[in-house]
Amino acid sequence: MHALTHASRSRLDDALRHLELSSLQYTVLTVLAQNENLSSSRLSRRFYVTPQTMGETILLLERKGLIERREDPANKKALLLSLTRLGKTVCAEGDVQVKRLERKIFGALSAAELTTLRSILSNAIGSLRADNGADQDLSQNSARPAGSRSAVRAQRQTAVR
Repeated sequence: MHALTHASRSRLDDALRHLELSSLQYTVLTVLAQNENLSSSRLSRRFYVTPQTMGETILLLERKGLIERREDPANKKALLLSLTRLGKTVCAEGDVQVKRLERKIFGALSAAELTTLRSILSNAIGSLRADNGADQDLSQNSARPAGSRSAVRAQRQTAVR
């Protein structure tokens, strides 16, 4: 698994070089393309990077004109991120490169095998995200009333482990 991740990330970085994007920057763009109005802190949690690392990435993407920040009307302290028109165009160009790379990596698989692989990977990602949420729930559990919905969910998740 690690070898595939390393090799594919290296190839993805090579494929995105002409767009002047790293694999992390491209992936941030794709997440924003699917989920407008995310905050930097939500992105950092989603990517398992420090807020400082995500802040640097966002600043770079903003300087390139690929994303924009605006104040969250519900929370004046938070800034929401979205793609600019140029960001959408660059993201679409990156998508072409990713599809090309996927065909190269997985081209020998049948359609059924590729569907199965995508399902397995999607389930694995879902499990990791659920575990991340459970870890956050457990770390905050002491601050919650014992009968609160999130405290009950954290207790159930602990029992499952």
